Amino acid sequence: MKKDMLTKLKIRSMKNQDISQVLSIEKDAFPNLFPSTNFRTEIYRKISNCLIAEIPEDFLLNTSTFTYRNGYTGQEKGDSFIIGYSVTWEIADETHIISIGVRRRYLRRGIGEKIISKIISNSINKSSQSITLEVRPSNNAAIKLYEKFDFKVVGKRHRYYSDNLEDALIMTLNIQNKK
Repeated sequence: MKKDMLTKLKIRSMKNQDISQVLSIEKDAFPNLFPSTNFRTEIYRKISNCLIAEIPEDFLLNTSTFTYRNGYTGQEKGDSFIIGYSVTWEIADETHIISIGVRRRYLRRGIGEKIISKIISNSINKSSQSITLEVRPSNNAAIKLYEKFDFKVVGKRHRYYSDNLEDALIMTLNIQNKK
C-alpha cells in the first residue's frame, strides 16, 4: 500500500483552495503553534515557495479509528486529499525551510521524503547553495529524516520554541556540488 500510494502522490504548488486542508494539517501536526501560519500571504510572497502533497481519494487510509486533534480534515467534497505541505523561503543563495507538515495518519510512509526531495530539486533549479532548517532536538524522527538527505547540524538557537523554550538545532544541506 505504501508504494502504491507514493506512486499516486502528487506534489504541486499550493493554491488558495488548499489552505483549509493545510491549516488542518498544521493544527494537527503542531498543536502548540501560535499564531497559525498565514498561508494566504505565503502563497504570494515573492521569496516563498509553498508546496502540497496530495493523493487521490481512492488511496485514503481508513480513518475510522483515527481522529484529528481539531476534528476536521479541511477537505471539501470533490477536493483531492492533501496529506502534507511545506513552506520554504529563497533568500540570497539559500533555501530556508520554514515548515514541513504531514498528517499524523500518514507519517512514516515516505511523504516527508518526497516533499524534501522536491525542495532539494527546486533549490538546485534555483541555484541555491544550501538548504537550512530548524528542528527540535526532541524530534528524533525528523532529525533522522534530514540526516538521510545529508543535512548536518551546524548550530543551535537557544530557547527557540515559544511553547516550551526548547532549543532548535540548525541543520544545513550543502547543495552547491549537487548540480
